[in-house]
Amino acid sequence: MSVTDKVSTTMTWAKQVTTGTFKSVTGTLLQNTFLHRNRKPLTVYGVIWLIVVVLSALMVRNAAKDFRQEFLNKAVIAATAMAEKISAPLLENDILTLNVSIGELEKKIAPVFAGILDHEGVVIAHSDPDAMNLKMEAPEKKRKITIQNGVTVEQGVLPKYGKTILFSKELFYSKIKIGALVFGLDAQILGKSATRHNLVFLGILALSVIFFLALVFITDRHLRNKAAKELEAFESMETVGPYRLKEKIAQGGMAELYLADYVREDGFKRTVAIKKILPHLAQNQDFVAMFIREARLAAMLQHPNIVQIFDLIKLMNLHFIAMEYVNGKNLAEIMAHEKSGLSVELALFLVQKISSGLHYSHSKKDAHTREPLNIVHRDISPQNMLISFKGEVKISDFGISKARSEPSFTQAGVIKGKISYLSPEQALGKEVDHQADIYSLGIIFHEILTGKRVYNFSNELEAIRTIPTMKIPDVTELRADLPKPLAAIIAKCLEKNKARRYQTAKELHDDLVSLKSELQISFDASNLAEFMADRFKNK
Repeated sequence: MSVTDKVSTTMTWAKQVTTGTFKSVTGTLLQNTFLHRNRKPLTVYGVIWLIVVVLSALMVRNAAKDFRQEFLNKAVIAATAMAEKISAPLLENDILTLNVSIGELEKKIAPVFAGILDHEGVVIAHSDPDAMNLKMEAPEKKRKITIQNGVTVEQGVLPKYGKTILFSKELFYSKIKIGALVFGLDAQILGKSATRHNLVFLGILALSVIFFLALVFITDRHLRNKAAKELEAFESMETVGPYRLKEKIAQGGMAELYLADYVREDGFKRTVAIKKILPHLAQNQDFVAMFIREARLAAMLQHPNIVQIFDLIKLMNLHFIAMEYVNGKNLAEIMAHEKSGLSVELALFLVQKISSGLHYSHSKKDAHTREPLNIVHRDISPQNMLISFKGEVKISDFGISKARSEPSFTQAGVIKGKISYLSPEQALGKEVDHQADIYSLGIIFHEILTGKRVYNFSNELEAIRTIPTMKIPDVTELRADLPKPLAAIIAKCLEKNKARRYQTAKELHDDLVSLKSELQISFDASNLAEFMADRFKNK
């Protein structure tokens, strides 16, 4: 392996390791049927709830701010009014009038203390008689809040009164300072107000959460009932568009397959397969997108070795693909049945047909621009190779295939395809082209001749560490009766260096045709049909 490939392998491995936990958590969430069913309403309700919470927070904050400002304004207005009244009595040293003014202030705003100072800062009138004729003590931890209409507002701690909001206004006569007015309000008033407003916000928050959860519960129940009715309607449904359903014939991890008849008014009848996303995945947009993508790509391919797509239908919020019905088995089932390797004649015939279908899909051009679509299947595996009782060989499942005309679902470091059939470039997390399909077909070729798995991994990390470096044994080491030219063809399919691998599926197909001629093999579709009938027709 080159230094570049080693670095790429390390980077891909690191991506898998670092994202493993995240993927397992998000994967569990994404597979949660509740989240899938309610994804849209949860998003809408979540946005609305967030807006309500933000608006509530702003309203409560503004209310708290208004209360604080009103609190300060009331005291400033009182200080300003009192200052106007006491200027003359202060000049005349009219202590009685000054004390009366303090009494009036106490009735208006109930300060914790109030005092009038002379020009030297000595108390000449005070709500506390003990403070008379003393210097006004300076508060601790003093912090200026604002200045309004000449009234200085500060916060500090006075030993006798605790945390206090202090209001002071210097008094002048003919621009000469004659004294000052000082009073304090209990700072706990603002603290209690802040607490009340916080409690109001928490109450709104709690109520909004309860309402949100109730709304989600009601919506989920509605959607469950709707889905149940749709599923019940589907299960009792006899037709999907122009297709008359007969029976369910298979179910996988993503979709289920139904046998159906296409019947026209003129009496024309054709048996088809109807593929439908499983109910619990019907709301998963990723699966739906992949499902539609498969139909769109495969519908462009009209070849005898590719399963044909006839129609894409959306009914009752469910998606269906009407496709060619291949009455037979997939290659994985055949290999499991045979246990040992297949005959050279049969293996050559199968791979020749698959390579023909791959070359067609790889070289398919856009009908309008005539530019290559560069369709890469990316999941060539025995499960996706269908063998009919008529002797047909078909490539199926273009769900994760990639074409230049289609948006890619691949992210860096994310492996697509079954891990035991990955090409080295797929394992390295590199961009893949049609040669990845040729490599995967080479693995299938090797396995159907030897009856043994080439790779057998339990996870992606093991695959990306092993595939780029593991030496695949020559097919003749496991089966000595195989001709050397056949072993050379398989080895060329499995070259880890793409420059030495078959450049096109057509090159592989032509070599197989030449080898069949050289070995004088005349195996054809009728022989395959006989093989299938002998093995499976009565089972």
